Amino acid sequence: GFGVRDGHWMRSHLVDDTGQPGKSVQIREVTSARAVINLCGPNARKVLEQISDDDVSNEALPFLSVKEISLGFGYGFAARIGYVGELGWELHVPVEFAAHIYQQLWQAGEAHGIADVGYRAIESLRLEKGYLYWSADISPDYNPYEAGLGFCVAKDKDFIGAKALAKIRADGVSRKLVSFNRDGFAPFLGGEAILLNGEVVGLTTSSGYGHATGKSICFGYLPVELSGQTDFEIEAFGKAYGVRRGPRTLYDAKMERLKS
Repeated sequence: GFGVRDGHWMRSHLVDDTGQPGKSVQIREVTSARAVINLCGPNARKVLEQISDDDVSNEALPFLSVKEISLGFGYGFAARIGYVGELGWELHVPVEFAAHIYQQLWQAGEAHGIADVGYRAIESLRLEKGYLYWSADISPDYNPYEAGLGFCVAKDKDFIGAKALAKIRADGVSRKLVSFNRDGFAPFLGGEAILLNGEVVGLTTSSGYGHATGKSICFGYLPVELSGQTDFEIEAFGKAYGVRRGPRTLYDAKMERLKS
């Protein structure tokens, strides 16, 4: 999600204990007080355990868990999650400790070839892993069932939008998010036309090159009546490139590296 959007949503739906608008729940903005360092990669645990006195083994800190741990001379919350499909943690730390913790991680990681990475590297990795991006692959323009996220929708509790989603689930959807790929590099950036027999049948939502798999990868929505089709073209910079529909997760489909 996005902080501004999510914060606005929560503030606009605050209720008191009787279900009426009120202030029994308070929201406090702590962005300026907290920093986040994302430590990820096959050697992430080897690096983290060098600067923490706490147990960060898979048994003590399993996938999707959160625990406050020591970090150098500081501390922070270690969240066992990530967006790149590898073993990793999001370290949520007080701003006053951030530079020190970063330096400690860097020094501990030098022997393992640690490096700073940016958005484009993360974009490539998350495409190979099949992770979706808010505002592109998922947004208010798409519902969870179209995006393949129906498993995230609670069926046994009430919430804003529950009735609308129950109707969508009962009626079915007219389009679904699918993944395309082709071997080698193609100049896909997102927003390209998806073609079938020369006709536009959809648009890509995210696109990029996967360096681990050696494939160009695109996500996009297609009408459900095309579910039997596997071969398409994607137009980029005036040229049509052949692609095949395939599994959304091309890297570590069994989640073994993420949960190691």
